[in-house]
Amino acid sequence: MSRFEDIPPLIQEYDMFAQSVEVLKAPNVYKIKTPYGSYVCKRTNAPPNRLHYISGVLRHLHQRGWEGCVPLTYTKYDEPFVKRGDAVYYLTAWQQSLKPDGMRPAEWAGPTIERLAELHHLTQNFRFDDPRQVEPLVDSLLNRWEYWLAEMKRQAKAAQSRTYPSPFDVVFLANQAFIGDAAEQAIRLLREWRQRHRTHAHFRLSIIHGYPHPAHLILDRSGQVRLINFDRSVFDSPARDLTLFYRTYFHLGGDADTASELLRRYSNVFPLRPEEIELTAAFLCFPERVMRDLEIYYGRKRDWNELYAVKRLEKDIDRLMHLNRWIHRAF
Repeated sequence: MSRFEDIPPLIQEYDMFAQSVEVLKAPNVYKIKTPYGSYVCKRTNAPPNRLHYISGVLRHLHQRGWEGCVPLTYTKYDEPFVKRGDAVYYLTAWQQSLKPDGMRPAEWAGPTIERLAELHHLTQNFRFDDPRQVEPLVDSLLNRWEYWLAEMKRQAKAAQSRTYPSPFDVVFLANQAFIGDAAEQAIRLLREWRQRHRTHAHFRLSIIHGYPHPAHLILDRSGQVRLINFDRSVFDSPARDLTLFYRTYFHLGGDADTASELLRRYSNVFPLRPEEIELTAAFLCFPERVMRDLEIYYGRKRDWNELYAVKRLEKDIDRLMHLNRWIHRAF
């Protein structure tokens, strides 16, 4: 049975039946029309225990009147998802959205960062856990960043040793010093941050969205935003969401002046503490997207043609430069 054929039976778990099923994003996202309205059905890789926890938090916020997200629809057994074998599906109410693709970044970024601030504010310390929960994140990042930096140096040597460097090699080697300096600065800042806060008894933690991107929001004609797709949502430092948001913002062509205004709008709702500002700056400094480009190209992990690979690398380096200039000005 195909995934498409899986949909009608699982809708019965909601005491509904599917009148029509439309593929929104193959192979995991569908639009289902029922007598009670239309819904989006998604097959997710999120762990069931995480979905249980996050859906409960979002349900609680929705009951309190927060309209910043589209909550999961519960089954007739009061479950936030349906499990079919190893597959997990969940439903959310269908809502028409304006497409941010044709808009300036500021038009969707402003309402989005305010929703993130609201989410972080409303869920700060929602669950009291090990106060040192941030430390494993920092250690994991340091290990990953140091690995990527070592790999970058190895890739540079391999590119330099070629008799006939590829166009990708040429662009990479021309920017190697900048990429390496950015990576080393981020590693140094994060190490220093960890050392300064090693004895902290408590860090402020919140529910973070985990993937704040224009594809994961509903934008209406009044300019209001509702967040969707909480599959990567966890209980962590708000600095992680801010980092992901700003990387996306600059990658999609955002400018520095508006970026500073966005940070002010966020702080009006959820003022950052000094250690959170420092942590966000360290996270943002690392050239993660460029490092992924290098890893994919030299590891041949995807079937990129040379023209696409070069254009992608050039764009990512250009956006990284804009982001780094803003970081030094704003932090």
